Amino acid sequence: MTFDAEQLKNQIPFYLTSEPEQKELVENLDALSRGVTTGYYVSSARDPDANSVLQGDGWQDFQLFSFDVGEKRSVRGIVLSNSCDISADNERAIAPKLVFAPIVRLSAIQARMIARGLPEQSVKARVSAIKSQSVTSMFYLPADGLLDSDYVALLDDLHSMPIAAFSKSDKLFTLSMAGFYLFAFKLSVHFCRLHENVDRRPGTKPHS
Repeated sequence: MTFDAEQLKNQIPFYLTSEPEQKELVENLDALSRGVTTGYYVSSARDPDANSVLQGDGWQDFQLFSFDVGEKRSVRGIVLSNSCDISADNERAIAPKLVFAPIVRLSAIQARMIARGLPEQSVKARVSAIKSQSVTSMFYLPADGLLDSDYVALLDDLHSMPIAAFSKSDKLFTLSMAGFYLFAFKLSVHFCRLHENVDRRPGTKPHS
């Protein structure tokens, strides 16, 4: 997948890009699409949502059930649930669950590639693709603040837990406006690619 600021702009509501002061969002998206690593997050010192759980937030202590070892463990992760759906201000007939994706160090992903015997140039190319947000199943999170190194959110490794069981211990980051729109764009591309070249009309393929 390749993208640029113009692609992202086409997905953004007009009211967010029409006024001169709102063009900053497009400029920030353009910078991120060119590989700039600053501007992904809201400064923790100025974060008005430091105690809120929003889509795209990074938190400690998500609870994940590991099928490999058959036990629950605590992981760092990023929220995929819609902010309103999990807000305590909204009453629900059925209690919502919090959907999240684990985040892992980019260096660990790189180490897996090397362990598989991939050539050095191939590893470098794949890491570069991750950093440029060209890999649809991963969302790159550059080091900043409480993220002591580059991380990657694994969008094909999703989990959920009862919202009541989630303890807001340590927030790792809140995505900036540009970071959030980039994240939402990556989610839509990963899960909702309509041009998948699969002909679903009945009778167009022989039965197996």
